[in-house]
Amino acid sequence: MQSQEEVSAMEICECGQKSVADAIKIFQNSSLPYKKAKKLVTECNKTCCRTALMRVYDMSLYGRIDYEEIAFLIEQRKERLKYLGGDDVAE
Repeated sequence: MQSQEEVSAMEICECGQKSVADAIKIFQNSSLPYKKAKKLVTECNKTCCRTALMRVYDMSLYGRIDYEEIAFLIEQRKERLKYLGGDDVAE
């Protein structure tokens, strides 16, 4: 199990190069709906990190952040990308 600090430092989306902590801060300080707030984090329209970002958005909206679930979703995405694109996915 990873610590809260380790999960906070994880990159949530390669496109925007933002950490989990950055995403939480952006979502908490924004009154925008998910679709528009997501662009502040990802700076793109891709759906590669949709699941993790949507959960972080929901968690920040309701004030309860589950870092273990966030880490699981990010790792799940990395595994899926490895499976689909080979072993050249950056850690």
